[in-house]
Amino acid sequence: MPLPDQPNSFITLEEHGDVLVVRFKMRLLNDEENIEQLGQELFSLVEQANWLKLVLDLTNVEYLTSSVLGKLITLHRKLHRNQGKMVLFGLSDGVDAILRTSKLLTYFAIAENRDAAIAQLAS
Repeated sequence: MPLPDQPNSFITLEEHGDVLVVRFKMRLLNDEENIEQLGQELFSLVEQANWLKLVLDLTNVEYLTSSVLGKLITLHRKLHRNQGKMVLFGLSDGVDAILRTSKLLTYFAIAENRDAAIAQLAS
C-alpha cells in the first residue's frame, strides 16, 4: 500500500507488509492548534492511503490531551468501519495513567512491544 505523499510533521511511518507502524515524534501531544493537523495526518492513512492495520508507537509520548484521545478514538472508529484494526504500544506511565483514568485501556488493543503489536495484527 502506498504511503501518503504529504510530509508528516507529527509522525513517521514504517511499513511491515500490510501493517503500518506509526511513530509519534513529539513528547507532549498537547499543542491544541496542531491537534487538527495530527488528526488529518492519521486519518489520511486510512481514508486516502487505505491502510487497515495500524500500530501506534507511543514510546516517545509522555503526555497527551483529551483532544488527542478524541483523534485516536476517531481513528479507531474509522478503521473499525472498514474492518481495520489498530494496536498501541510503548505507553509511558503518564499515557498509561491517562488511558486508565479515561477507561480506554480496554477500548484500545494494547501490546507489550512493537513485535507483539505487529503479530497481533498479522493474526
